[in-house]
Amino acid sequence: MSNNIKKYVGYFIIGLIFVAAAFLRIGYFQQTGKDIYAYEKSAEDLLTGVNPYIWTLESYSNPNDPSNHGYAYLPLLLYIYSFFYIVSMLLGIPFAFLIKIPVLLADLGVGFLIVRCLYSKNLLTLLFALLFWFWNPYFVLKHNYVYSDPIPVFFSLLGLFYLEKDEVLAGVFLAVAVAAKPYSLIFLPLFLVKSSKPLKLLSASAVVGIALSAPFLKSWNDFVTYLRGAVFVHGERFVQGRPILYFISYYGKIELIRIIPVKIYAYASLVVAWLVTLLSLYFSKIKDNYLVAAFALLVFYFFTPVLNRTYFMWLIPIFAIAAHNIFSEKKILYFLSIVLYWTFYFVYLSYWKDGFHIWHP
Repeated sequence: MSNNIKKYVGYFIIGLIFVAAAFLRIGYFQQTGKDIYAYEKSAEDLLTGVNPYIWTLESYSNPNDPSNHGYAYLPLLLYIYSFFYIVSMLLGIPFAFLIKIPVLLADLGVGFLIVRCLYSKNLLTLLFALLFWFWNPYFVLKHNYVYSDPIPVFFSLLGLFYLEKDEVLAGVFLAVAVAAKPYSLIFLPLFLVKSSKPLKLLSASAVVGIALSAPFLKSWNDFVTYLRGAVFVHGERFVQGRPILYFISYYGKIELIRIIPVKIYAYASLVVAWLVTLLSLYFSKIKDNYLVAAFALLVFYFFTPVLNRTYFMWLIPIFAIAAHNIFSEKKILYFLSIVLYWTFYFVYLSYWKDGFHIWHP
């Protein structure tokens, strides 16, 4: 088979994967998640001049209903939800349907970035990475599309792509990723150390942060409420989801998470990830950006007291690119590492299906 034919066959298969992934997800656009009320209420509050983080703080202070929380992130997604709330009111299209559009675009965007990073390397490894992302264990097991995680994943991956290429774009995309979900803060030391002009990168991030925060800078009270509801409330959260430390406690009979305050673990998940990043960059031979980012995320997963079903999705594209960079000469190890991570994620989610109880009276 000539090189041209191989190239066009590759294009066809890649296109087929994208089309199949898109159509499967569009089929779930009618679904409604449990957080839809929080999104609608927060958007309505913002559009009517009420600080939506007031309700966030009130909802997190209610120990009797730990699953009913207000919007508790920086405001990027809030602005997206507000835009689609207006469209929903004007056109009569369900709000839950509309807010899946940016999620699908980000989902496909992650796929395009994987193609951009791996296409020139090896077609088979690229196809494996795309299948790993689009048919991740959560999507395969849960059969729903009521999450927003592809949005921060896309922007954090875009920031990593531009790191060491363009400080301004790297800083902008990191800030946007954090504004979608704050977990991308764990990549900050990596971005600062690897950037040739860290102050320029920080300045670009700061400009984005200030611009996104502008609606909440009208008064000191608004600003404090915004900070408490978007940032500091996470240090006061209950154990939520199925944290790895709780898994160890539950099945290994090694008590950790109910002895040490949850707040300690919440901050450790960030600080220890930063320390591991710095140690990797300064005292080891690990220099690959994606590998360092993957290690940081793994540390976060271990310590965080809040680990929901979609969180392991954050690592998938970074892991796939890092695994290729490590095992570029040993393809069998690359495929094995992808299969092992997919299997781990699948098995961990299967325990969710059976359940291990975490709420204690």
